Amino acid sequence: MKYIVLNNHFKRFFKEKSYLCLAFLLVFVTLAASAFVVTMDPPKLHIGIDQSAEALLAMNNDHLSIEEIEKERNYYSHLISGDYDAYISQEEGKYKILTVRNVGLKEKLSQLLNEGQQSVEAELRANDNHFKIIISVLTMSSMILSLILYRFYFDDRQGIDKRIYSAGLSTFSYLSQHILFNYLILFTINALACTVLFPVFDLELSGRFYIYLLLLELFAAHFSMALSTATKKNQGALLIGTMLSVLTTLLSGVLFTVKSGSLQEKWQYLFPQYYISKLGEDLDGQVVDLRQALLVILGCIVVFFCTALSIQRGRVEE
Repeated sequence: MKYIVLNNHFKRFFKEKSYLCLAFLLVFVTLAASAFVVTMDPPKLHIGIDQSAEALLAMNNDHLSIEEIEKERNYYSHLISGDYDAYISQEEGKYKILTVRNVGLKEKLSQLLNEGQQSVEAELRANDNHFKIIISVLTMSSMILSLILYRFYFDDRQGIDKRIYSAGLSTFSYLSQHILFNYLILFTINALACTVLFPVFDLELSGRFYIYLLLLELFAAHFSMALSTATKKNQGALLIGTMLSVLTTLLSGVLFTVKSGSLQEKWQYLFPQYYISKLGEDLDGQVVDLRQALLVILGCIVVFFCTALSIQRGRVEE
């Protein structure tokens, strides 16, 4: 009786083959797509320069195509059309960079040419955010899959949960078993997918990655539990949760460069995905404040669980 919820969920999950296939398909396809994108060779940057900046022609290489063009050649229209990624001129000893489609490129070129930050050159040659993006995408897909897996919780609310409570199981134990089932399925499938697919895309597997994966799956399971207890039907939780997962991931700016000084740059710190992405940045070899990231993630997990427990206890008392 102690683990009746957990045992029943595993029996039902493995009995429903379509449910099992859906979980594997969602994780493997999402991970394969994101791994394929982040490991693609970065497109060659095409930069037009004014005669005043002709010294930059020496930077021409396999990753940067630098061409001297006349300003009268309507260079701005070429920036809009994408023929050139940037146009550079030199005024009073400073390089002036003009971009239309890529604000992040403008900032990096300015750091490299005007501030002498040589580390930026490596960033222009390759994408160093492989794990940041993969961790962020895994978090988003796990939040959605977790909502799908809580279907058993909504099935129990048709009356099964009352019989379970009458047998002496506490609300704390009841919710904990739901979360544990969800968590174990999420981690097992995602860990298996990463173990199989990472070598295919020449991505490094490490013990640190699996530890971070444990943490983000714990976050996803608690997020979905809190949302599920707050909604009446599984379809409602899935709809709201999917929108929240996608929207907050985009607003956190973890999948693209956020414009400096923009409103989004100020807001991104409000979303837990921003701090989860720091785990990926750490795997990418960047210097990050892991202590702050871990505190925020663990804090969110505690808040989600307490919220779910409070709502569920209120439902039981009714």
